[in-house]
Amino acid sequence: MENALVYLYGIVPAEAPEPPEDLLGLEGKPVKLLCEGPLAAVVGEVPEEEYSDEVLNERLGDLAWVGERGIAHERVLDWYAERGPVIPLSLFSLHRDLDRVRARLLAEADRVLPLLERLRGRREWQVRIWRRDARVAESLEELSPTLKALSTEIETAPPGRRYLLRKKRDAARAEELRRVSERVAHLVYAELAKIAERECLVPRPHGAPDSGRVLALDSAWLVPEEVYPAFQQRLGELAGEFQPNGFEFEFTGPWPPYHFTDVDDD
Repeated sequence: MENALVYLYGIVPAEAPEPPEDLLGLEGKPVKLLCEGPLAAVVGEVPEEEYSDEVLNERLGDLAWVGERGIAHERVLDWYAERGPVIPLSLFSLHRDLDRVRARLLAEADRVLPLLERLRGRREWQVRIWRRDARVAESLEELSPTLKALSTEIETAPPGRRYLLRKKRDAARAEELRRVSERVAHLVYAELAKIAERECLVPRPHGAPDSGRVLALDSAWLVPEEVYPAFQQRLGELAGEFQPNGFEFEFTGPWPPYHFTDVDDD
């Protein structure tokens, strides 16, 4: 790999299949399997002059450039995740040469092999819940015992107290919107956790809300193949229960197990 750096996509068992010729990674380069002992690295090459630390740091702010390479990175990992366990490495995991990749595989074998076995027959799925405030507000009293109790009290209160109770109810609506959102997210998370093998919350991105939506839950789930039908069914039941009240469910995957490995680049 003269004038090139080794690009490391992920780590797989040594018996993993060789990639097909038409599986291309970053910069349209072919993907190879580098075996060392019981492990193998899924590797490619990238031009050193375009992926040096200095140039790469300058280009990380170019979202179009990064996004194009992220798609290629994901394409390679998806191919392997469909065929067996894989430990995905983060975008732009680079090594100077193949010998350093081999040394890494040898050094990490005792830790990585058990992890690959734990991932066998399992896939990662992502569940997001979005809150549409305008729609949730329409059914907020149905979802909030506090507001429902206030409304009941207002119906029988004398005029003066009725006015004060209405003011109290109006002031409580914003806080109850937040509480209801947290309650729905907690219930969905707890129900799915009964079925999935592992789960985790995904940190919420910073920035403006998406088209008036508020992200109420962002979560990742490691689901064994044999319980996936039950997981999907329960998620569908929960979506059917809460979507009429303004909560939108987003279910994506399967993905390589990004959130359930602790191996990353040097």
